[in-house]
Amino acid sequence: MESSIHRQKIISQFTTQSRPFAEMPAHSENFSLEVFRELGGFSGKERVLDSGCGPGLVSLYLSEFVGQIVGVDLTPSMVQLAAETALKSAIGNASFFQGDMTALPFPADCFDAAVTRYAFHHLEHPGAAFAEMLRVTRPHGKIIVVDVTPEASKRKAYDGFERLRDPSHTAALTLEELISLGTDHGLRNPEVIRFGLEMDARRLLASSFPETVSRKHLLGLLAGDLWEDALSFGIRKEEDVLTMTFPVTAVGWRL
Repeated sequence: MESSIHRQKIISQFTTQSRPFAEMPAHSENFSLEVFRELGGFSGKERVLDSGCGPGLVSLYLSEFVGQIVGVDLTPSMVQLAAETALKSAIGNASFFQGDMTALPFPADCFDAAVTRYAFHHLEHPGAAFAEMLRVTRPHGKIIVVDVTPEASKRKAYDGFERLRDPSHTAALTLEELISLGTDHGLRNPEVIRFGLEMDARRLLASSFPETVSRKHLLGLLAGDLWEDALSFGIRKEEDVLTMTFPVTAVGWRL
């Protein structure tokens, strides 16, 4: 389970980020959601867990393709926003609960699949969260993890920037480390999809709530990395728009 100090840091950050996060266009891009269908191969009857569901973007997308979707998140405002959106959209097969990803409030083998997106880099113990996803998923079910995976040589710089931008960030896993989560539990032959998630840097920073530096300082760090790419963001500038690309990997395992 996450420490109480870090749990509070996550709740504090995502209480303020809940609506800006949900409204960020990049988080609802079709290709970043379709990877769950591609890796899941859902028949329309499955009961699926969305662990660390945030404002429910993945849950609400998958609700059309599975029998039931259950979202869990540590931050009450995220859970409330997800439930409100489901109600407004008349989605009846999605439900949302507050809970810790590393200590899920469900019995073993009660889901046909468990998915998560952009959550592990906020955890002190991502391996514990992965183990919990395995625990609650039935044999022959599917586990899908989608998260940022910077280059190993740039991970330290990447993490340093992200901790400044979002103090709830802990450490991103590299591609090899993400895959090893499954290997450590005896899972073999993962399916892997890699893609870049583009964001307007100024818009991202406007929806971020740094505690020790200003947004202007962060923007300067990104602009200064335009030719170096030391941060693993592939920064580019067109006219006055500074675009950053998050390196993302989606991995699916069959149990």
